[in-house]
Amino acid sequence: MSSEATGSPTVTELTAGRGRGPGGHLTGLPRYACRCPVPGCGDLIDRSRLMCRRHWYRVPKQLRDQVWATWRSGQGTHSREHQDAVRMAIAACEERPRPTGRPSAA
Repeated sequence: MSSEATGSPTVTELTAGRGRGPGGHLTGLPRYACRCPVPGCGDLIDRSRLMCRRHWYRVPKQLRDQVWATWRSGQGTHSREHQDAVRMAIAACEERPRPTGRPSAA
């Protein structure tokens, strides 16, 4: 299907559905997924990620920035600075209490 006014494909033809992979198929985790390293979590994550989204955003912003800065597009992955930042990020998830539900409005 194409737009009659322009003769070009419609947006839905090009995207094949929001949030879907090539050809409109739902995409899942790659075959070689790993588990979130935070003790007690166990969520499956892509190997390109440090931890699951829920735990990543529990890491203080300054420490997340330090992980990214020491990673340097993958070149710093084996550096001592990056390994230390990763260990601190995982430890920060263990130390921060899990947020409870919203406080009730009185």
